[in-house]
Amino acid sequence: MQISSVRDTLRELREMGIENVADVHYQLSPEELTAQTLQRSEGCLNSSGALVVNTGEFTGRSRRTSSS
Repeated sequence: MQISSVRDTLRELREMGIENVADVHYQLSPEELTAQTLQRSEGCLNSSGALVVNTGEFTGRSRRTSSS
């Protein structure tokens, strides 16, 4: 039995219902992610060099509801 540590990312994406993927960028470094974001005009650098992006209306956090 041979076990490979290399993941079949395209297969995994297809299993999740994601198809027609042209490029897969897997495990990029922070520098590579920043470069991709800037190249796509999806963010900018602030005066201290930190990456700034607009996440829009939805940030992934749930609204608090009262328990009473």
